[in-house]
Amino acid sequence: MTEKKTLSGKTLAWILTAVYFASYVTRINFSAIIQEIVTDTGFEKTSLSIILVCLSITYGAGQIINGRLGDIIKPQRLILIGITAATLINFILPLFSSSITMMAILWAINGFAQAMMWPPMVKILVATADDAMYSYSVIRISWGSSFGTILVYLTAPLLIGLFGWKGVFVCSALVGLTIGIIWFFAQKRISLPDDLDLSSSGEKKKLVIPKVTIFPLIFIALAIIFQGMLRDGVTSWMPTYLAEVFKFDNKVSILCTLSLAVFSIICFSVAGGIYRKFFKSEVACAGLIFAVAAISALILFIFFESHAIVAIFLMAMVTGCMHGVNLMLISLVPKRFKKYGNISTISGIVNACTYVGAAISTYAIALLSERIGWRNTVGVWFIIAIVGTVSCIVALKPWNKFIEK
Repeated sequence: MTEKKTLSGKTLAWILTAVYFASYVTRINFSAIIQEIVTDTGFEKTSLSIILVCLSITYGAGQIINGRLGDIIKPQRLILIGITAATLINFILPLFSSSITMMAILWAINGFAQAMMWPPMVKILVATADDAMYSYSVIRISWGSSFGTILVYLTAPLLIGLFGWKGVFVCSALVGLTIGIIWFFAQKRISLPDDLDLSSSGEKKKLVIPKVTIFPLIFIALAIIFQGMLRDGVTSWMPTYLAEVFKFDNKVSILCTLSLAVFSIICFSVAGGIYRKFFKSEVACAGLIFAVAAISALILFIFFESHAIVAIFLMAMVTGCMHGVNLMLISLVPKRFKKYGNISTISGIVNACTYVGAAISTYAIALLSERIGWRNTVGVWFIIAIVGTVSCIVALKPWNKFIEK
């Protein structure tokens, strides 16, 4: 009997990158074209923002539920279910475009399906990769989110021109279908160590979180919430910001948002390099990155209407920094719990916090921009970044004691 050939570390990293790419394509497309939907349907942006909030809520809750499932059943199987369900929802949603309620329900289901991907990915990587390969892999997978964002924002104006905004969802579903088929065959060539493949042994480990980590994890969770508020909130509403403040056409605003994704690729690599060269603690590195975001938001507040290019660059700085914080706190923190056997669970818990923040800010930014104007909304971004910095500082000392053990 021939032994099954397993995937090499780099091959697995790039396949997981493709899966995460498809996850983003089938998830952020709604927020990318929301201004076009507003224009076409006449729905208010605060009403449509509820649909994005529904996804954030179910994605966040799903991170915790599916994170735990990833420690109980085969993580490969969980990813397959998630990408299949997300693909189907993107095919179906255009059929219910006249009902905000139905779109909200479908997008909520999509959020839960999307949550079946990240925690199992972390579980697979920690189980199969050494430190160097893990760092290599998480940066590449993070690139997948940026490449997915670039594809959506680059092609959305063209697809809207050809097929209307509904065509964006159909084309996104085709991307999900293609990558899903690739994953179906690739996941059969992934072998987890026996002590981590709980699905084969039937053993279910108890959730173990060392007491010494509880206090710093609370503030790490808060920092992740603030990261989600800035990253997803700014990204979701940047096209609207440019359309309302600088009177850009909807399609031009969408294309300008590409700068956020391009810059995020650079920030992932820069953040990873800074961490490896200067830091031993991912929390300390995250605190520094938050501070840079705060400075960028403050400059944007001061030079609010000076020039569109300046505004785009500073928003790219804010969101790029938040991608760096994401890499530190969501990709690296769960790895510290490898010996406790709950990698996927911890990954799900910390990633859920991102979407608590996203759920809050997606609606709040729409509301604030209408009530107090965009300039004061940018001032709120500065405050959020400052509070994120402080959260990392508070968590730093007790977290360092934990990792030094």
